[in-house]
This record gives sequence, C-alpha cells and structure tokens, in this order.
Amino acid sequence: MRSRMSFSPQNNHQHTVFHTGSILLAVVTQAVSECFFFLAKDSSVPNALFQTSVRNVSDTFTLEVNLDWWSESYWIIIDLWSKAWLVYGVVSLCRRNVFGSESCNPEIHSPVFYHLWTIATLARMYSMVLWDRHYILAGALVRWILPALSFYMLRMSYSNLYKHKAWLTINNPNVISFTRYLVQNGLAVFAWWSLLNAAVDLGVVLKYQAGVSDPLVSTIILNIVSLCVIIWFVLQTFLLTKYMHYTFTVYPILILGLGAMFTRNFLLHGFTSNTVYCGFLMLLMTIMSFIVLMTVCLYEDKSRKPPTVKHNLKIQGCETVCQQEGVMKSQIGHYRDK
Repeated sequence: MRSRMSFSPQNNHQHTVFHTGSILLAVVTQAVSECFFFLAKDSSVPNALFQTSVRNVSDTFTLEVNLDWWSESYWIIIDLWSKAWLVYGVVSLCRRNVFGSESCNPEIHSPVFYHLWTIATLARMYSMVLWDRHYILAGALVRWILPALSFYMLRMSYSNLYKHKAWLTINNPNVISFTRYLVQNGLAVFAWWSLLNAAVDLGVVLKYQAGVSDPLVSTIILNIVSLCVIIWFVLQTFLLTKYMHYTFTVYPILILGLGAMFTRNFLLHGFTSNTVYCGFLMLLMTIMSFIVLMTVCLYEDKSRKPPTVKHNLKIQGCETVCQQEGVMKSQIGHYRDK
C-alpha cells in the first residue's frame, strides 16, 4: 500500500515543475550555443568572444586528418536535430496520458538527462573559447566531455525505453517511435560527430605539445575511431541489439566525417597512407551500415506484437511520477471494507 501511494500530489507537482525547468534550461543553452557558433564564423570575427574563426584555428593546427572546411555545415544539421528532440521534450510536457504529463509518466528522460545535455552544451561553448585562445590541451580535454556525456545519455535513453516499452506499446506507442528515431538517433549523431572532433583535438595535442610526428598522429586518430566503431558495431549487432537496434545514423555521419578528412588530406598531401586508410574506413562503414539495415529487416521486435495482459498489469508495469487516482481510491475502499 505504501509503495504504490508513495507520491503525494504536492511532490508530483514539484517534480513536474523541476522536470519542466530542466527541459527549458536545456533549450536555452542550446539556443545560446548556436549564437556562439554564429559568432565563431569567418564573417563574424573578431568580436567580443572570438578573435579568429573556427576555420582559422583548424588551419593553424594542421593534421593530415583535419576535417575539410565544408564539414562545418554538419553542425547546422546536428543542431537542428537537437532542437527537434528538445522541442519534442517541451511538447511532451503538454501532452497527457492516464497518469499525467507524458514527459514524466513514464519518465524515459529524467531531469538528469536534460542536465547532462546542458553541461555538454556548456562544455562545447567553453571549448570554442579555449581553442580561440590556443589553449589546446584544456580545449581538447573539455571537448572530450561532449561524447562522454552524450553516450551516457544514450545509455539512459536505451535503458529507460526498454524498461517501459511493454506498457508504452499498449498505451502510448507513439512515444517509442519518437524516442527511437528522433531522440536516440539525434543523440547518436551528436555523440559520434563530437567524438570525431575530439579525436582530432587529441591529435593536435600529441603533435604540438607531445612532439609526435604528424603521419603517426593521424594514424593514431584513425585507429581510435576504428576501435570505437568496431565496439559499437559489436554491441549493436550482437550484444545489445534489443536496446540499440533502431539507431541508424552512426555510420552515415562517420562516412561524411571520414570523407571530410579524405578530401582535405588528398588536396593537400595527395594519396598518403592515411588517405588510403580514410578511404578504407569509409568502405568499412558502408558495409557495416548495410549489415545493420539487413538485420533490421530480419529482426523481430516483440513490442510490435502487444502481449495479452490484464488491464491492471498496465498500471503496475509502469513506474510513474503520478499515480492513477482511480486505483488509489479503489485501494482505500478495499482497506475500509476490511
């Protein structure tokens, strides 16, 4: 009796307000970060924040695997996708189900989820300032916060969606689709693009502060990317398929990123060993993407076939912030009859 009625109306209201504030804070920091991105463009510098553009910083610290200038436009697409799933979070606050606000019931993305996104966005802005001032070691360390937090957010989203998938399949199946294709795929794009940039930043530190020669540094970077992709592929295809099966955007963004490395290296250095390595990795990502798409066609998602359950199991299978008022009243009446 106590465990099922552990949420008082006052606590429900406080949690909803806290959840709403967390989402709005994430939206505000996302908007501010886009202002930073605009101020760091060639046409906007120098200004109060930046003395030079992101492109000029990249040209100052050159590597064989530096991303070509046209890849800067990817951040525009990634930011649009990020805004889309943040707007979905705001909309879910207004939509309601039998327990209350859809965003909190069940709570797939908790306030901590949005706090982590806020921290990642702040770290992104701070790293831009550090790189503008040529604090390359600090800038590289801060830049690695982005993929670390993004992958942890993905883990939270995968775990919570799978935990509540049975209840959502019966009562609110649209949440499953929005979470998989909008939130999780958008987070995956951001995480892997951030990882690619962070790996390049690590290479800059190795070359300009540790004194490692450039061809070797570029090879180390490509090896790091290869290792991370292989680990992801094994997890997605064999070990954690039930969680990660519907995340498709990893390999396309990596192919585009490696393509940006390939074109820049080819134009400046010709066919070096790292240019060939980039081309091989692009081919490998294409094969991996094809395999993942094929496994999707063969994979049987049990959530599409709702199990036959009793009505009261729907309520017990969903851990929510708000309790259904009718269930509470019936329980109180039952104890009074005794």
